[in-house]
Amino acid sequence: MASISPPALASAVNNEVGFAYTFAQIAIQRRLEDALNVQAAGLVRLVGDAAGSGSDVIRVTNIGGVGYNLAMSALASETAAITPSPFDLGYSTVTIADYGLAFEESYKAQILGREPAAMLDALVQTMPESFLRTLRDLTATTIAGFSTSVGSSGAALEMDHLLDLLAAFRENPGAGQPVVMLHPKQVSDLVDSIRSETTLSLSVSEFGGVQGLQGGAQTIRNFAGLGIDINMSTSVTTSGPDHVGGGYSAGGIGYAVGSTAGVRARGIDAIRIPEFGTIVTFPSRSSTNGKETAEARSFLGVAAGSSDVFVQRKILSAT
Repeated sequence: MASISPPALASAVNNEVGFAYTFAQIAIQRRLEDALNVQAAGLVRLVGDAAGSGSDVIRVTNIGGVGYNLAMSALASETAAITPSPFDLGYSTVTIADYGLAFEESYKAQILGREPAAMLDALVQTMPESFLRTLRDLTATTIAGFSTSVGSSGAALEMDHLLDLLAAFRENPGAGQPVVMLHPKQVSDLVDSIRSETTLSLSVSEFGGVQGLQGGAQTIRNFAGLGIDINMSTSVTTSGPDHVGGGYSAGGIGYAVGSTAGVRARGIDAIRIPEFGTIVTFPSRSSTNGKETAEARSFLGVAAGSSDVFVQRKILSAT
């Protein structure tokens, strides 16, 4: 139990009862852990060492996706030398970058406000969503960089294109269930194309299940009974006349963060969430003009795995 010695100074009270914002670190961390479903997103956490490297390019030290089930070669004789075989790395490097979000609140707003620490409350509520939005945007940008594509530039997405995507995974045993991210417009075009599918036209319930609204959900489960889930997001990038969605094997995209545990931010009010590469500070320089500033910074990077190890397809269709 904490003890406050007389006189009860503001610095001592704030530090003990939580106004030093220690509670916010736990709140942000828990919200991020609850919201970031890595398994559903098909992302793999990449581990490397940025400390002391002097570079924001992290060499991935946990090497995964080396490959398996390689066939042995027949030997010419019982004393023949065995030629070493090459192997493919799933990941080798990932680059982290700086991302920020800031709030400002005047002293007068704090005086007239109904509740104390309104800025901090807003930051706790929005920071997890902002981190995930940034991660989602980076993932969508990475998908747009895939070298192999399905669909047609300048044309609406059709059911045949989705079947082409499924064929790519079916013909690569071990690829697993694809993680699919499409723009809502791509999904609408896909749904419209189903009108001409004779199979679904024979069942009113199945046709309605695909054509109906999803009740605000961002993920369509078991789309058209094909066994795949489609994640809709406006983070999907646009290139010229096209939306560029995509599908990839689970683990085909990885992310890394730079630990903020060692950041020497001034003041006891700094909130560090090193597991997510995030730090929240309250710079004192802004106090001279009648306002308080809260800044959240994240050090985050996303990279695509090797196409020799993972199945990766970008999906093109007209905007």
